[in-house]
Amino acid sequence: MTHIEQARDAQALGPLIATYGKSRSFLFVGWFMAALFAVVGLFVLWLTTRIGPNFRFSGDVSLLYGVGFGALALGAAIAFFIWRLAASQPTFQLFDNGIRASGPDGENVTLYRELEDLYTFFYGGIGYRASANAPWTFIGSRIHKFAELSERLRSLQVAHRGEVLHHQLQAGKPVVFRYLEDSVAQSKSMVASRNMNFPTFELALSAHQLQIGQKSIDIDRIANINTNLWTETSSIMDVDGKVFHKIHPSSILSFDLLRALIARQQQAMR
Repeated sequence: MTHIEQARDAQALGPLIATYGKSRSFLFVGWFMAALFAVVGLFVLWLTTRIGPNFRFSGDVSLLYGVGFGALALGAAIAFFIWRLAASQPTFQLFDNGIRASGPDGENVTLYRELEDLYTFFYGGIGYRASANAPWTFIGSRIHKFAELSERLRSLQVAHRGEVLHHQLQAGKPVVFRYLEDSVAQSKSMVASRNMNFPTFELALSAHQLQIGQKSIDIDRIANINTNLWTETSSIMDVDGKVFHKIHPSSILSFDLLRALIARQQQAMR
């Protein structure tokens, strides 16, 4: 990225809100385990130097050497793994107008108003992209203060992207959201892989109507959207208490944004 591009991005992003990096607790546990195995290995090797009249060992001394060097090797392997994992983890910066991801693969800047797809993994982690043709950027749950980052990112998308889509609806143009098949979302709730190479389908929201597949419902007839975490189901309920549509909570990309837009349109009708 050139200095001109960096300056342009900095101006567009606005003031910095917060920076989120590597999980300190995860790194602490990893380094502690590496140090623990190293200390055990050194202690066992030290014992081999004390064998004599005052310290007897009835077994094969080579066993002690094997345990000592084995523990040292395991400690070194854990330390190397933690170092590689820490080096590969990106850093995320939330600004007033966008998010910047910085890592081994370079930098990626996305403005909230352009952030079309946000996928929340059911048991932790987020993926986001600016459009269907853009690559996904993933935020792992091991990021320091992940819950805070996740909540802020969703709220900022609702505020900024929501304003853009609201004006689009006010101009009489429908907005499109993408969703995955329920089977895909259910599989990701069991195995949170970062593979997002799955077909998506479109649902359309207009100023007065929501259409999913061949079904449609007037906005003013939507009573609520209920989510049951035990059954992993979100149900769009109508004013008569009937289920208009049922879907996995993670299936609809940018689900929080869709719900906020529906609520805003309903408020405008009153």
